[in-house]
Amino acid sequence: MVPSKRFKPVHRVAESRENKAARALGESQRKMREHTGRLEELKQYHCEYLERFRNASREGLSAPQMQEYRAFLMKLETAITDQEKVLQMSRRECTGKKDAWQEKHIRTQALGKVMDRFRKAENKVEDSREQQATDEHNQWRSKN
Repeated sequence: MVPSKRFKPVHRVAESRENKAARALGESQRKMREHTGRLEELKQYHCEYLERFRNASREGLSAPQMQEYRAFLMKLETAITDQEKVLQMSRRECTGKKDAWQEKHIRTQALGKVMDRFRKAENKVEDSREQQATDEHNQWRSKN
């Protein structure tokens, strides 16, 4: 079997692994966008609630109402901090998935180049054979 055909299954496996890594990267990026969106929602809600608290404070709040606002704002701040940590972990995961995909992509490209070189060499040998056969045929015809 010619080398280019022997490498074909290896190349297909490399392509399959690259595609799997690309899908994992895409999923990781999707999750990161979701985490980013959730963080932005929490920050926006915190700003809105803080503004409501300020407006209500100007109009006068009872001590229990003020405590409720502050407690809820603290919970929102904790949720924001937690979501920032989740987003940070998601970014690290995404970076890892990207690195893994790039590694597999480079391997697939390298195998593709090897296969191309084999094909070119095989084509060159085949062209040489054909030329030799043509030359021999022409010599035979000129003798006869």
